[in-house]
Amino acid sequence: MMLIYADTSAIVRGYLDDEPTDTELADVLFAGEHPVVTSELTRVEFASALAAAKRANRLGDIRPVLDQFDHDCGEDGPLALLPLQPGLLPAARDLLLTSGPLRTLDAIHITVAILDATELADGDPVVVLTRDERQAAAAKAAGLETL
Repeated sequence: MMLIYADTSAIVRGYLDDEPTDTELADVLFAGEHPVVTSELTRVEFASALAAAKRANRLGDIRPVLDQFDHDCGEDGPLALLPLQPGLLPAARDLLLTSGPLRTLDAIHITVAILDATELADGDPVVVLTRDERQAAAAKAAGLETL
């Protein structure tokens, strides 16, 4: 078994109709073959992406999409949210200082995958699902698999 750590870039593509997506991504996120986790940070990034889509007239009412996301992150949903732990930010800072070009929030996601998702996986592989090439490269450099 493997554990999927989904970055917001991948999750947004699963919810917005005009985002480029593929069957594989939707299957990984919602079909339930492997458990999928993400950080609580995704709640904020997801809302930001919806607000940007609304401002660009790509989305009408945000609420139904946000409600679906919240439902999917609920107890019986396909996505599980990992809380942000106290030691996260110093570790993310260290990752930023040792990796190639990486944005702050991407470093936080990778650090959650390294610290929390790997502990949760209990020896099984953690695979980072992202649609951001720089983040994927940094995750690979940190020893994580990517999809």
